Amino acid sequence: MKLLLDEMHSPTVARVLQEAGHDVHAVSSDPLLRGMDDANLLQFAADTNRAIVTENVRDFAILISRWATGDTPHPNVIFTGQNRFNRRTVAYPANLIAALDQFLRQPPVKGHSWVWWLQPPP
Repeated sequence: MKLLLDEMHSPTVARVLQEAGHDVHAVSSDPLLRGMDDANLLQFAADTNRAIVTENVRDFAILISRWATGDTPHPNVIFTGQNRFNRRTVAYPANLIAALDQFLRQPPVKGHSWVWWLQPPP
């Protein structure tokens, strides 16, 4: 599974996961993607067969709902949630790295057009 890490998340997350052998692309590390609006970012995820990792539930829930209403499969989405992976804590980004690494090693979902709420590791 390939991931697209939304801009709010540290590029360190992508780098560490890449070093662990995962295919993770960070929006914040790509000048062509930085600042891209969410609709186009979701389309980029679809075009590159990547699941998008974001805490932007409000905007992406609306976008994937529109895709589903149009009977178009949407890219897979992993929601991280601000409270679960708070970027202002010392646990971040290690907690997100650990959770995504576990998710990628043992994916709890398969197929397409799914939405997953990622949980921090115990």
